[in-house]
Amino acid sequence: MTDEAARADRGLGYAVNAPYYDLILPLAHWDAVAAALAGVLRNARRVAEIGAGTGHFTEAMLGFLPPEAEIFAIEPTRAMRAALVTRLARLPDAAARRVTVLPEEAADAAPPGDVDAVVLLNVIMHFGPAERARLWRRWADALEPGGLLVVEAQHPQKAEPVPPTEVPGRSLGRHRYETVTRADVIGDDMIRWVNAYRTWEGDRLVREEVAAFDCHVISDERLAEELSAAGLTPVPDVPERLRVWRR
Repeated sequence: MTDEAARADRGLGYAVNAPYYDLILPLAHWDAVAAALAGVLRNARRVAEIGAGTGHFTEAMLGFLPPEAEIFAIEPTRAMRAALVTRLARLPDAAARRVTVLPEEAADAAPPGDVDAVVLLNVIMHFGPAERARLWRRWADALEPGGLLVVEAQHPQKAEPVPPTEVPGRSLGRHRYETVTRADVIGDDMIRWVNAYRTWEGDRLVREEVAAFDCHVISDERLAEELSAAGLTPVPDVPERLRVWRR
């Protein structure tokens, strides 16, 4: 994630993506992931959320975690963190007091004490193999015995091109937003997601901005090898959108 935070500071990647992020989310998919997460984490009391982004899942977790639960939202990218803090700032005080925003990188962030869940959604593709090994060790050690590490199922499962797909977004005033996304293979276990963010007024294209993200492909088999090496055990019978491991 270090590279993405640095690129955003140069006006690339998430700096382009951030103004559109909540407008172009595939909400049906993300809400289904949040619902699956609720079933897995219903009793969690201390949660580290790595790559909290604009806070979509942070806010969702506040809705289903126990009322005394605390979330540490880790987001190193300044543009995304601005949206995250803005979202949290409008919450009622009782909810806002339960979230602490940490700006450090994922492997360096240090919530006080251990946690009983670590959540990584829409983020692990930004970490290379060596970074992931450090990440898994760091957070496996931070988990309470019996604690859970949760990621979403990765797509694609191998380095292969993904044809352009139009993803309709939301409207604001006279403008509606959409994304055209594709993936190109750029190396062994590497793809480049290219996202064109389009703003329309009626049938007129007002603006198009493009952001590219070089991402690591992590199959279920590779993930299992890495998390097993970190001392975690897979949890069976979880929602198909998630992969869950236990310390």
